[in-house]
Order: sequence, then C-alpha cells, then structure tokens
Amino acid sequence: MGRKPRSASEHLLLRRGLVFGGAATLTGISAAEQVLEFVYPRTHERPTDSYAFKMLNAALAALGRQYTLRLSAMQLSSMRALLALETGGVNVMDTGASPKVAEGGLILPFPLDLGLSGYRVMLVHRDRLDRLRSLHSTEDLRKLSFGQGPDWVDTSILRAAGLKVQEAEFLSLFRMLEVGRFDAFPLGVDEASHLLKLFGHLAPSAVLLEDWCIHYRFARVFAVQMHQPVLAEALTAGLSAIFSDGSARSILSRDAHIGPLIEGQRRLPPKIFELDNRLWTAPFQAIPDRLFFRPR
Repeated sequence: MGRKPRSASEHLLLRRGLVFGGAATLTGISAAEQVLEFVYPRTHERPTDSYAFKMLNAALAALGRQYTLRLSAMQLSSMRALLALETGGVNVMDTGASPKVAEGGLILPFPLDLGLSGYRVMLVHRDRLDRLRSLHSTEDLRKLSFGQGPDWVDTSILRAAGLKVQEAEFLSLFRMLEVGRFDAFPLGVDEASHLLKLFGHLAPSAVLLEDWCIHYRFARVFAVQMHQPVLAEALTAGLSAIFSDGSARSILSRDAHIGPLIEGQRRLPPKIFELDNRLWTAPFQAIPDRLFFRPR
C-alpha cells in the first residue's frame, strides 16, 4: 500500500535517522540499512509519557538502526486503534492480551507491565465494605456481581470463570457503583488508586478494598500489524535487549504506579483469589513465565 508524502506539520518523533518516505522499499538497500517506520496510535488512555511508549522508544534505540516513530494523525479510542492496526492506520500499539488482538496483529512475547494488570483490586461502596472483607473462597466470588466495560477482555475472563458481570461504559461504572448496581469494580492494581482519584467524584462513597484481590494470567503487550513481519522482528530484538539488560525494569521502576509495586514499597492485598484465563491463547502462552511479576 502506498504512503502519502509526509508534510512538515506531521508530529514526528525521530530517533537515529531522517524520515524518508518509502525508504523500506528502495532497492539496493540491505535490510539492516532500511529505515524502520513505526506509527503508534494517539490515544487519551495511553499518552506518550506512559511506560509503554518509553519502552517502545528504548527498544528501538537498542537496535542501533535508523527508525522513525510518529503518532497517528487522529485521536483514537482503544477500539479504533485496534481497527487501525488491522487496516494500516497504525502499525504498532500496546494493548491488553486478548484473542481479538491476536487475530488482528502479531503479538510480541513480552509482558510490558510484568503482568501486573492481571492483579485486579476492587473499588467497592463503603457500605458494603465489611461484608466484602469476609470472603474466603472463589466460590464466594460467584455470589457477587462485578462491573466491567463492554469491550474489556476482563469481562469475558470473569464470565468464563463463572462470575456475574454487569457491563457499562467506563464513567458509568463509577455512577453504578455509587448507587449499588453491583458489588465491586475490579481494576488493575497498577491503575485503581489513580483512577479513583481522577473519577472518585462520580462515586464519592467508593473505597479501595485492601483485603483481597483477583488474579489471572494477563499482561499488556505490543502488537504489530499483521503484514509487517520485518517491524515485528526488529521490535522483538529490541525488547529482548531491554528486558535482558534491565532497561525495561528501570522504566517500570520510575513509573509512579508500577514502581512502588515491583520495588516492594507497596504490597498486594494479603489474599489473592486465582482464576483461570481461558482466553490466554497460544500467542500469549509464548511469553516466558520468568518475565512475570511474582509477589514477595
């Protein structure tokens, strides 16, 4: 597919080289000399100061090759970003590990968050706090109802494990929690406190349950456009380098939400209920166990 010439007004984030439209297709240039051109989705959810974008930059820099990295021209929701990955509007994105993503892109076998997004802590209404503290088994979980987003893979994971889930758009979930429409709102341990600060005004009675959490195998990963194996191979090599030399962990250690968890300054809840993730399919099973976070 041909590319339109880039204008001077495009937002380009460059490392190690100049932008040459169609450079990867010029004849007479070896694979090692070709400029790697990456387009990443411009989203509210995953800004360029996120750990994933920093990791992407670090992995590309580790290659020692010319590359360009720019953002998509338009702001995209997570769902539109996934569609753009399939159609060519972007060619790399970080995303939660779901079969739908694996169908539309090449999954790179590295857990960008060390799998911390699989530890789900609960936002609950303070009036239900005492009752919810007393849970003892996964069977007790099946007596509760949980709120999740309609397009979240977590929704499918929880239902497959036999849990009751009510679906709503993200901001509506806070309002529904406030009026008691469900018992608990599971969120990643790396994001729950921050999201409660941002949107707690929608649920002023919401508190973070500190007694237990749910865990299933999950992670955020990079997905590369299906028809870009050269980009996938290069980025895989870069990620391997930064996971091996400690650069990836260093980026995560400096993250305000993940750093305290992996450095032991903040602990997971003492009781962890394990659930199977039946959607953890072959592309994700290729991620080595040793790369996942293990609670101390």
